[in-house]
Amino acid sequence: MSETTVVREARVEDAEGFVRAHEAAWNATAGAIVGKSLEELMPFEARVERYRAGIAQGSEAARIWVAEQAGEIVGLAVCRREGPAIELRDLYVVPAAWGTGLAARLMDTALDSVRGDAGAAFLWVGEDNARARRFYEREGWVREDASRASPLGPAEVRYSRPSSG
Repeated sequence: MSETTVVREARVEDAEGFVRAHEAAWNATAGAIVGKSLEELMPFEARVERYRAGIAQGSEAARIWVAEQAGEIVGLAVCRREGPAIELRDLYVVPAAWGTGLAARLMDTALDSVRGDAGAAFLWVGEDNARARRFYEREGWVREDASRASPLGPAEVRYSRPSSG
């Protein structure tokens, strides 16, 4: 990741690159926990169309950000206002960019884009996703006493972070 990486809001034309980056990151982390690749859960083209529809719909309360390097999307972040708080819905970086600081940059950009007068931010992460949990804890997120089953089965735990980051 030595080239310049640009973090910007996602566009409709990012659909295929977004889905490829999401798939690479998800398969390297959550895929092992769930026991299935994203392609097994939903075909590539269906995920591309879902992305396009979401971007086209737009929302003042939600933002989608991508990290682009040499014309290729290498990371993504999705967050939205959820009442008085912000939910970090997705944060994925391709394995080649792990450890470069890109995930923190994407996360902060996405959270700041919808912050407004919001209080704390929160997220749900796979309880068995030790790599992601270590990252969030390093970034000031605190595990709460809340858990749930994800739609795919594995348990998820909730983290929060005050608005001051």
